[in-house]
Amino acid sequence: MKKSSIALAVVAALAVAYPAASWMSGKRLETKLSQTDKKDVLFANFKIVKQTYTRGIFSSKQESTIEFDIAGMSPAASPMSLQDQAGQDPQNPQDATDAADADPHQPEMPKILKPVQFQVVNTIQHGPVPGILGIAAGKIETEFVLDATTKEEIKRVFGDKKFIEIRTVLNYGGGGKLTISSPAVNTTVGMNQDKLDWKGAKLEIDFDAAYKKLKFDLHSPGLDVLAAKGATSVKVGEIKMQGDAERAYPDGFLYLGASKASIASMSFSNAQAANKGFSVKEISLESTTTSKNDLIDSALKFGMANITMNDTPIGNFHYDYSLKRLHGPSANQLFVELSTIDQYKNNPEKMLEMQQKWKQYGIEILKHNPEISLDRLSLTGKSGEFKASGKFQFKDVAAVDFETPILLLSKIESVGEVSLADAMIDELIDGTQTDPDARGMMRSQFYAQIEGFEKQGYVKRDGKVLSSKVSWKNGQLLVNGKAFPPKPEIDPAAAEAAAMEMK
Repeated sequence: MKKSSIALAVVAALAVAYPAASWMSGKRLETKLSQTDKKDVLFANFKIVKQTYTRGIFSSKQESTIEFDIAGMSPAASPMSLQDQAGQDPQNPQDATDAADADPHQPEMPKILKPVQFQVVNTIQHGPVPGILGIAAGKIETEFVLDATTKEEIKRVFGDKKFIEIRTVLNYGGGGKLTISSPAVNTTVGMNQDKLDWKGAKLEIDFDAAYKKLKFDLHSPGLDVLAAKGATSVKVGEIKMQGDAERAYPDGFLYLGASKASIASMSFSNAQAANKGFSVKEISLESTTTSKNDLIDSALKFGMANITMNDTPIGNFHYDYSLKRLHGPSANQLFVELSTIDQYKNNPEKMLEMQQKWKQYGIEILKHNPEISLDRLSLTGKSGEFKASGKFQFKDVAAVDFETPILLLSKIESVGEVSLADAMIDELIDGTQTDPDARGMMRSQFYAQIEGFEKQGYVKRDGKVLSSKVSWKNGQLLVNGKAFPPKPEIDPAAAEAAAMEMK
């Protein structure tokens, strides 16, 4: 057989095989995209109201109307409010009378929020080679259906560009990558035609088939906004976020992993105002969450460098805290049940049953002595520093303590330290107050209060640094070992005289 004949045979075979492969990929995608996992708590507040799926050989279109239940996430669905409802019988005339005769001056209970609906259109290109993107089960381009007014407002900013592009590439083995991007624009906005330089943004999220493992990467060069007359400006530098997360439990909200986010700089200025604005550099946020023997440890570190207010350098700010020994299975199950609580609001018996379960979760959580720590709260200036640290925990909690909740207060233990340099007080006052008279008044008030606390022993001075140690144990608050608030001093002679009068 001639080579040309072999080549024609291969081409013919591919011409027949590829549409078949594409059709099969489309069939699998339709099955996957049309099903909804109602058991997954991540999607518990979403419901597909209407859906159509038009499948072709090489591409398909899915149109969905999705309902988001805001009420299920609102405070109105809290355990306390539902417990109150459980105590009322809608068939009892007395309950109805009490509701009608409620005090009109009392604040109204929040109204039930209506679910929000929105429409989504997915344009799907079938594999094996969807849109020349390599080997994949399919590529999905997602668009939200917007009303004419919203479209017009967006067009004023982005022109003919798509203000947001959402693309998902699905793998044959499950999982895929979601990419969300917004294009850069340099335009004018608002009635005053302020200048906007939005430098674009891109977010990529890799996920597995069960959304158990996530890996994300966000990047944006930032934005600048300049008022039409040039007096006011807002600038945001490069924005970055990277991290990974893995579900701690298949049916829960809790994720383990590490992430880091940063903003290179941020500033606001107003040349026409007395207070000219502020600027910050190197804003950072780091978090880590780990688990060992079902006990979860989580830590967060937040920092801002080179803070300046009204042209006055303030310094560097840090806020770090951590949570240790949180019993993961109990906390996870508690969060899961709270997320579905709305469906039981008209079932008092079920509500009481769930409340008993929450009590058991609480007992199990506190049994492991969880600890919340303020690891670092500080503001460091050129002349001194303010810093604080502390920790809060329950110790040796038993099931019987929950029968009398007031007993739980005696199981709380907390310790902390705080220190402040005199020079830092002056820096803060100078940086926040432009009026000299206001500065003098704040200084005199502050130092008068400090002097009173020093005399009582609640504040100690070491040179130009003020400090205090705070503790709470057995229901008593102590500051530098002294009860706070101070107990009134009793004159022995007056006490004896009062006793004689009682006799």
